[in-house]
Amino acid sequence: MTTAFDPRITNCRDLRTKREAFAVFRRWSSPRVIATGLVATIGLRVVIASWSWWDLVAVAIVVAINPFTEWWIHLHLLHGDPVTVGSVTLDNGVGHREHHLDPGEIRWLLLRGIDAAVFQVMIAMLVIGVTLPVLWLAGAPLLAPTVTAVTVGVAKLLEYEWDHFFFHTAYRPRTRWYRRLKRNHRLHHWRNEHYWLGVTNNLGDRVLRTYPRNKSDIPLSATARTLDRDPEDR
Repeated sequence: MTTAFDPRITNCRDLRTKREAFAVFRRWSSPRVIATGLVATIGLRVVIASWSWWDLVAVAIVVAINPFTEWWIHLHLLHGDPVTVGSVTLDNGVGHREHHLDPGEIRWLLLRGIDAAVFQVMIAMLVIGVTLPVLWLAGAPLLAPTVTAVTVGVAKLLEYEWDHFFFHTAYRPRTRWYRRLKRNHRLHHWRNEHYWLGVTNNLGDRVLRTYPRNKSDIPLSATARTLDRDPEDR
C-alpha cells in the first residue's frame, strides 16, 4: 500500500521525485526569503525601465563571476576556520560543518532565513562592486544595468539553494549536466572536501585546479565529514 507523501519530511534522502522535492523545498524559509528579494529586484528593474544592451553586459558580468564567487564562498567562508575579533568569535561555517556530518538533513542543508537575507545583501554588494566600475569606465548608464546585475545575482543564489537541495535528494537527474553536477557534489561530500567545490557549475574548480581529471587521482579524505576537525571532538 502506498502512503501519502508527507511534505514535512526533514531529510532529503526521503525525496524521490521532483514534485516531492519542490513541495518540501518551498516550505522552508530560505527559498521564500530569496524569492521575495528576487521579486523585489525584478519589480524595481521594471519600474526603472530604460532597457538597453548594457543590461546584457550586466548579465554577462554576473554569469562570468558566479562560478568563482561560489568557489570562494564555499572554500573560505563555509569551510573556513572561525575568526576571532576581540572577544567575539565569528564562525560562518558552523551550519555547513553540521551539513557535512549529515548531508541529507534539510535544516543544515538550506540557509536559515536570516542567513539568506544576509547573503542577498553580500551578493548585491559584490555584484555592484564589480559591475559599477565596468559600466562607469565604459561610459554606460549606471543605475538600470546595475539593478539588472543585482537581480541576476539574487536569481543565482536561488538557483544555488535549489540545486544544492536537489542534489541531496534520492532523485536521479535525467540530463547529463545535472547528473555530473550531482556526482561531483557527492564526491565533495564523500571523497574529499577540498575538491569539487562548485555546486551550480564546476568552472571555478576547473580554472582553480580543484577539479581532478579522475576521482581516483584524489585520495579519500578522513575529514570529508568533519571538515578538518578531529572526529573525537564531534
